[in-house]
Parts: sequence; structure tokens; C-alpha cells
Amino acid sequence: MTFNYQQKLWIPYLVALIGTTLSLVIGYLFWHDLPLYFGLLVKVEAFLPWVVVALGIILSLLIAMVIRITQLAKLRMQIVDKVNADLKNEIAERMNAEETKQRLEVALLQGQKLQAIGTLAGGIAHDFNNLLYAIIGYVEMTREDVEKDNLVYKNLGKVLEATQRGQELISRILAFSRRQHHQFDIINLKTTIEAALSLLKPTIPASVMIQFTHEGDEANILGNQTQIHQVLVNLINNAVDAMDGEGIISLYLSHIAKDHPFLKQFPDITAQNYCKIDITDTGHGMDISTTERIFEPFFTTKEVGKGTGLGLSIVHTIVKEHLGEITVTSRLGQGTTFMILLPEQTA
Repeated sequence: MTFNYQQKLWIPYLVALIGTTLSLVIGYLFWHDLPLYFGLLVKVEAFLPWVVVALGIILSLLIAMVIRITQLAKLRMQIVDKVNADLKNEIAERMNAEETKQRLEVALLQGQKLQAIGTLAGGIAHDFNNLLYAIIGYVEMTREDVEKDNLVYKNLGKVLEATQRGQELISRILAFSRRQHHQFDIINLKTTIEAALSLLKPTIPASVMIQFTHEGDEANILGNQTQIHQVLVNLINNAVDAMDGEGIISLYLSHIAKDHPFLKQFPDITAQNYCKIDITDTGHGMDISTTERIFEPFFTTKEVGKGTGLGLSIVHTIVKEHLGEITVTSRLGQGTTFMILLPEQTA
């Protein structure tokens, strides 16, 4: 709200001046025995002109004071309204700043926790990998001394298969624990998502509907297409599991300008334009304690034997390698939404 403190302050003074002038004119007419109002008034007593002049001046001054008081009251109301509006804006800004601060603190703590867990997991994986190499070596040497049609030979083969699965698990742990160097090229995010969906649809139950919408066709990022495919596959497969094989998965690709207030909640990203992917499912959702741990390695809500708990932690690592951000919002019974930010590149 804007207002002018000097607006129409001259009105009371004009009223007082006009009233005083008219009073003096009427008094002058009385003093000189001139008829007023076209002869309606006659000569009056000598004191009457002074009374008329005084009453006229007093009346005009009173009217001027009333007008001035009214102006001051309106001005005061405007000032109070402006102060209240400024106070409300300041309170809203402080609340937004406090919420942003809390989100930043949570993100920082989560990042530090993931870094510590990744370092620990990497060290354990290396040591465990050395043990597997020793087991594989001794098993292979033992198989050389056993005939192929012997039951021992077949049993040792099962041991080798188990160790190979162990090596695959270790490779996934190492992928989480350290940032690997991959070939990054400028890729179109829209076509990459469409290609990933075309590969996924044959493996997804017919009762699951996938909807993909986007803003425009230009959505270029600097990244590795295979890794982006891995991110999409993990998130969509998790969404299918969360919906028990029935529901709707919505993907929405949009653009976020570098000066958008939404980006202020992410302290690690640079000031540039971003591509934003929202992946929403209609599943059973998660509670707050689960969403806070969802990117931790080995954390899973699936039954024993149905998940290693490394899928989302690897997704988090891949997004970070692409200098992006990933968040999750969910409520029990209301589905889950994963949000991915990736820096936009000009082709």
C-alpha cells in the first residue's frame, strides 16, 4: 500500500481562508449599512457586525479543524495498515527462512550420514572382496582335482555361483561408496525417458498405467544415458512394488529457471537452469521415519530376500554424480513423489 503524506493537506487552510474572507465581507456590508440578500436584511445594531464576523471566523476554523482531524485519522489508518502489512510480510519471510534452514540442516545431516556410511561400506566391500577372491581360487583348484560328473564338483559349482553373486553385490556397494568416472555427453532427457519407458513397459504388469508429460522437447543435460536409465528403472520398479502391481505412475518433465525460489532449498547446486523430473505413484506411501532413511544403503522396506537396500542409494549417488539433487515426499495412503533436478545444458 502506498500513500502520500502531503495529499490534500491544503484543504483545511483553504476552508479557513474562505470562511474568514466571507465573514469579513459580511461584516463590511453590515458596517456600511448595505442591504444583504437583495434587500432582505436591513440596518441592524452596531454590535451585530462584530458578532457575525466572529461567528463566521470561528465556524470556518471549526470546519477546518474537523477536516484536518479527519485527514489525520485517515493518514493514521493508512500508516497502521502499512505497518501491519510490512509486519505480516516480515513474519512470512522469517517463517520461510526458518523452514529453509531446517530443510538445509536435514539435507546436510543426511549427506554427512550417507558419506560416512559410504566410506564404511566401501572399506568393508574391499575386505570382503579379497575374501571372495581367496574362496574362488581355492574352490577352482579343488574342482580341478575332482571329476566333472562327481557330486562334489557340482556342489563346488554352486559355491562359485554364490561367490559370483557376492561379487555383484560388492560391485553395487562400491558404486555407492565412491564416485566412478563415466563418459558424460549431452543427452536429451525427454528421449532418454521415453527410451527407458519403452524398455520397462513389457516388464510391468498391465494393471499399472504409466503417464509421461513434458514441457517442450528441449531438455538437454550433460550425463550418462545408461546411468539415467538405471535411475528411472530403479524408481519405477520401486513404484510398481509400492502399488502392489496396480495403479498409476506419472512422470512430469519440466524446467526450473536459475532464479526460481524453489532452488534456494538446495545449498549444493549452482545458479543455472535445471531440468526437473517428478515421478509420482499411487501406492501406499511411507511415513516420515522411512522417508528420512530411504537413501541409506541396505535400508529396505521389502521382505527378506526381496531387496538389498542398495537401489535408491545408488540412485542418489548417480544423481549426485550428475551434479543434481533428488528428494522424496510421501504420506501414508497418499502415494510417493521423487523429484530429480539435473543441470540443463545448451546443445
